[in-house]
Amino acid sequence: MRMKTVLSVSLLAILLVLGRPVAILGQPGLQPERIVMNLTENPSTSVAVTWRTGTAVQEGFCELQPASATRINAADSRQFRARTTPVRYFSGAEQLPVEVNQHACILTGLTPGGKYLYRVGNGEHWSEWFQFQLPALDGGFSFIYFGDPQSDLRSQWSRVVREAYRKSPDCGFMLYAGDIINRAGRDDEYQQLFDAGGFIFPMVPQVMTPGNHDYRDGKIDPHWNLQFTFPQNGPAGLKGSCYFVDYQNLRLISVDSAAGDELEDENGYEMTAQKNWLDSVLRTNTQEWVIVTTHLPFYSTKDSRDNANLRRNFQPILEKYKVDLVLTGHDHAYGRGSVSDNPAVKPSIVYVVSVSGPKIYEAGSKNWMQKKGSNIQLFQEISIRGDVLKYNAYTVDGKLFDAFEIRNNQRGGKKFVD
Repeated sequence: MRMKTVLSVSLLAILLVLGRPVAILGQPGLQPERIVMNLTENPSTSVAVTWRTGTAVQEGFCELQPASATRINAADSRQFRARTTPVRYFSGAEQLPVEVNQHACILTGLTPGGKYLYRVGNGEHWSEWFQFQLPALDGGFSFIYFGDPQSDLRSQWSRVVREAYRKSPDCGFMLYAGDIINRAGRDDEYQQLFDAGGFIFPMVPQVMTPGNHDYRDGKIDPHWNLQFTFPQNGPAGLKGSCYFVDYQNLRLISVDSAAGDELEDENGYEMTAQKNWLDSVLRTNTQEWVIVTTHLPFYSTKDSRDNANLRRNFQPILEKYKVDLVLTGHDHAYGRGSVSDNPAVKPSIVYVVSVSGPKIYEAGSKNWMQKKGSNIQLFQEISIRGDVLKYNAYTVDGKLFDAFEIRNNQRGGKKFVD
């Protein structure tokens, strides 16, 4: 007993002297952690699951079975082998190394509308069982949209994601418009994100587009394509950050406006490749509804900001194919309006800027905003039932802040109801 006490005291003394508890406390072990679901390109028949362990776990598996009302028997499961990737992250201001194995697999061959159970792990070390339901082929659905979480994730953003889940427990997925964390590459900030998401992340698919804070020195955060598994149907070099998903009668499109130093070069690869890709994705679209998400706002809430090059390059494409809704972040305030830079076009696209994290600012005085909000944390519930899209924006304490509907008629026209 005395030897154990001496060792414990000695270890504590070393940690205090070095001031480096994060490197030891942040190292994952044999137990799976940071489990998250993501949508695939075909979300009615497949789903992606990603998690991490320490480097001693060389293989990862996911066990899946239909949900039932009786006791779970692991032997009834279908087993999927994960793709395992060793990676070194860095944690804290001191940039202490964290060695992990990331495990990712896509669960395929599933039944539309089916309810399933899964767990991840290997050998003697498994997660708890999680239950989820795939979308049916039709019948309507809802999802949650968040502007930038970014900062104070564990302490203050946690109540936003939890209130959103309480408000809409059957939501099909949760959508993020960038700046998932504050400092790209910081593993400790990702730990805060997963602490805030808790059991929600392994049960509700998370869909993310990156923001400028998810880039560092022109490169996307190494967590992005290893901690998450997003569709790989975007342009070369932008796969996993620029992509689309067909979810029932919705085509959801992520445009990476943080790439290329926020698409600074209008003739650069990041801009031209995404423009050509977006045009082709919209030209071949057969879904009734189209929603685009990107980090930079087409129309800013801040008086000193104006992303004119974004509008100049992408807005004609969005208007050509009659996109319904554009969901963005970046400005840390709320703004919503239907507007166009082209005087010959009757505005029909609804542009939204929102923020979910506690880093909040004043909304400016720009006249494009038909509704605006300052210094408030928000989340949005968006539901689609046939030819009606309903949008409700809630404050973090659950109060309705903004609402509208878009109705498609049989002749291809739209009616906006504020």
